[in-house]
Amino acid sequence: MHEWAARVARDWPAFTVETRGGWRLGLADGVTKRANSALVLDPGADVAEVTAYYTGHGVRPCAQVWPGEEAVDARLAEHGYEVVEPTLVLARGLDERPAAEGASLITARPTSAWSALFGRTGVDARTADTVTRILGQVGTAYGVAASGEGRGCAVLDGESVGICAMVTDPGARGKGVATGLLADLLRWAYDEGARSAYLCVVEGNEPALRLYGGAGFAPVSRYHNRVLG
Repeated sequence: MHEWAARVARDWPAFTVETRGGWRLGLADGVTKRANSALVLDPGADVAEVTAYYTGHGVRPCAQVWPGEEAVDARLAEHGYEVVEPTLVLARGLDERPAAEGASLITARPTSAWSALFGRTGVDARTADTVTRILGQVGTAYGVAASGEGRGCAVLDGESVGICAMVTDPGARGKGVATGLLADLLRWAYDEGARSAYLCVVEGNEPALRLYGGAGFAPVSRYHNRVLG
């Protein structure tokens, strides 16, 4: 398995995982492609295994394809799997304590203010509940901007932290809410022992790329999903 694929899967974990036919098959009630996708373990992996597994669970078949997995990618294409959401992995070091205002509330459990952003950004209750359950399986810190208009998470794994679930209320975008929250999450992670940070962002999300680039993140890898058409 690709190194970054393993890390991302560990920080955004499926509820159940099966290994067979050269694949690691993750399932999490069909919510988010990242937790409901197949990861390549063997370059000769049979695409039919992915199709059978996910259709058998009532979930649209999906596989992540990382650099070096071009042969598998070609076979997925031959079986009718289409490219969806090319994604970049961005990373930065945390050699020094990041400058931050410290105004965000960061807690070990999701607060009502953190959860409220689901509804305000159009996320249905079932998806919100599943995302919360996914994050509850790992060492997650939940951050909410002082204004309550933005939230995000930091998943700590030793000296590395993954930033995820960043959301800003549509009416507050462009006002620096996410910038301040991200800085606070990074400083929290540094204080907890993290010395590097990473995150995943869809390749075409220009506002997010500007935000993360301004915070010192740079591309280190990429993947795309192949979803059965």
